[in-house]
Amino acid sequence: MPDIKGQFKKQSPGTASQVQMQADQVSFSSVDNKAHAKGNVVVTTTDKQLFCDQLELDRVAQEVVAEGNVYLDTPQENVIAQGLTYNFNDGTGEFRDARVYLDPYQIKGKKIDKISENYMTVDEGYLTTCDLDEPHYRMGAHRMDIYQHDRAVVHGMKIYLGKIPVMYLPYYVQDLKNRPIITFIPGEKKDFGLFLFATARFQVGSHIQLTVHSDVRERMGFGEGFDLRYNTPNFGNGLVSTYYTNENLIASAHLWDLYNSQGVKKGPTNHHTLYRVIWRHHWHIDNNTDAIWQYYKIHDYNITNNYFLKTYFPREYEQNAQNTNLDTYFLLTRVMPRGTLTFNVDTSRENPQIQGIERIPQIQYIYNNQQIGKTGFYAKSTDTFSDIGYRNAPKTFNEKTLRFDSNNDINHPFKVGFIQFNPHLGGEETYYSRTAQYDENNIIRGMFRGSLDMATKFYRVWDYNTNFMGLDIHGLRHVITPTITYLYQARPTFPADRLNIFDTNIDDLYRLHQFTFGLENQIQTKRNGEVVDLLRVLTTVNYGLKGTTGHRGFNPYDTQLDFNPTNWLSFHNDNEYDFHEGHFNSDNFDTEFHGNGWAISLGSRYTRYQGDQLTTEEDYTINPKWKFKIYNSYPLTKATEGNTTSARENEYVLTRDLHEWEMDMAIDQTQGQGTTFYVLFRLKASPGMKFNLLQSSFSASRPGSQSGSGGI
Repeated sequence: MPDIKGQFKKQSPGTASQVQMQADQVSFSSVDNKAHAKGNVVVTTTDKQLFCDQLELDRVAQEVVAEGNVYLDTPQENVIAQGLTYNFNDGTGEFRDARVYLDPYQIKGKKIDKISENYMTVDEGYLTTCDLDEPHYRMGAHRMDIYQHDRAVVHGMKIYLGKIPVMYLPYYVQDLKNRPIITFIPGEKKDFGLFLFATARFQVGSHIQLTVHSDVRERMGFGEGFDLRYNTPNFGNGLVSTYYTNENLIASAHLWDLYNSQGVKKGPTNHHTLYRVIWRHHWHIDNNTDAIWQYYKIHDYNITNNYFLKTYFPREYEQNAQNTNLDTYFLLTRVMPRGTLTFNVDTSRENPQIQGIERIPQIQYIYNNQQIGKTGFYAKSTDTFSDIGYRNAPKTFNEKTLRFDSNNDINHPFKVGFIQFNPHLGGEETYYSRTAQYDENNIIRGMFRGSLDMATKFYRVWDYNTNFMGLDIHGLRHVITPTITYLYQARPTFPADRLNIFDTNIDDLYRLHQFTFGLENQIQTKRNGEVVDLLRVLTTVNYGLKGTTGHRGFNPYDTQLDFNPTNWLSFHNDNEYDFHEGHFNSDNFDTEFHGNGWAISLGSRYTRYQGDQLTTEEDYTINPKWKFKIYNSYPLTKATEGNTTSARENEYVLTRDLHEWEMDMAIDQTQGQGTTFYVLFRLKASPGMKFNLLQSSFSASRPGSQSGSGGI
């Protein structure tokens, strides 16, 4: 279920021509009219919402390049990706390592290109109606053409049950218009045992869609619920969702294994009543006014660990890991000529087990960056009044406060020679009716802030043309963009350690005195009349000056590199290096390339807390009769801080062309799970005809493993 609260509550909606953004760190370059954001980034238009770790926004083209934990919600689809390029005006873009949800279909691909509003292409991906992250069945393909709400054209389709290919079709068309009325998802999972999820979908008139869920889990029993989606002609649309289970959790892995060899029950059966009721509604009152509300009631015997969501709704749990969406709220937003006004009520009194922050109410006005007369000076401000407190916390005198915060900024962009300057002066004043100290109330905290942004561009053009190795170069341009930002944020007049921290961006303020240096290098060319980046390298680093809070001197620096020499080869690297400690905090590298008769994919992921992991896949056509594939996934090192590793997996597939048939002979080895061998026959001439699947398997324990199990 989409995170509606996160989509609308974190940022006020704008219009189609107004893209609004908020983040922990935001910088803007008036030279190229681009904004850069990092940390909890939220970008919003009227009907679209984007969340990510870091982002670059072209304010003229309204195009973003987002990286890290990307979640995009549009009326056409929901997207979860590691990175994307997206245009908010026409809805086109490119999604990398992405999942796209077109209810009831899930699409995953290494690269998904959104060509138009209703057309996308998928490279190296799959299509499935199974809503699990690791689907039990899927239609895999080298390439798919998706015509949304119409059809999917699959080239070179392989149908998989789990990781096992069971059928091959060179060409297949899947109808996306007529959704199945009843679907069944069988499978086995450690927590559930054997399970069967049944879903029935009904269209009730032209404004109501009803989905009924009836599930059975071997280790837990039955669960049922429904999702009712409705659309009213004049008062918006919404969702009512319920789910209930009287869980009977058995101690054994299977029902037939409840008792040991002596006839003694292996453990008790735990009974829990779990249920959830949600009502979400969005009303677009007029072009400038939106109202969103939610009622959320959950009954969970272990709400602290989010047992119910984590076990039964894992995708929703990942979106709401901090319980930030398990509350009842109302949000009214009004876009005004020079700013945005919001009224918000946020509580979780329906769920007394949950602790957190509640606002009853919060009123905020954001005054957009506006020129003062014709002076060349620009002003912006954010004023927020909150009746705020800790909800359901132990009762103390200081659990809540009335708070009024005013954050103001004046800037004056100008250019001297070839350097663009943008100085800022501002400050923040905040009133608290109560603090964390019993004898310090009705205080006003003040803080001064000043900064200076400096940026320029240097470039050189070469009249160089070549198609060597498919480079397709038509002229070269090297663009160098150095940036320097100086920031001085004075020590607040009232320290943060004597306040209750409700919002870190308001309450947890401290002295900062630093430079931020950035250097971007781009080598560009023209292909098909459009400018493309052959190479882009961006390095940023903070330098703490005397008196700053935190580390003085250079902090860890971030580097991003993208190299796209041809349409068959690309490289990406991003890393964070702490030269004081002498180590990388993170380092990620990806390579993708393929040629005539061969293909290689290589990926590496490293963090100090998860170690270094490598995944590879090599496909090679030996001759017209034989093909070979190797897939590997294994940890290179253990975590430097911690002792966690992931399981190593190796798969070897040898394919023999038998004229009318193809035969796969495969070995799959997974650490701790044994070895599986299978033989698969595919009929080439009539791929749509039913055929017998001949296969054998064995399972062998591997040295050092706890157990070995396998089989098909």
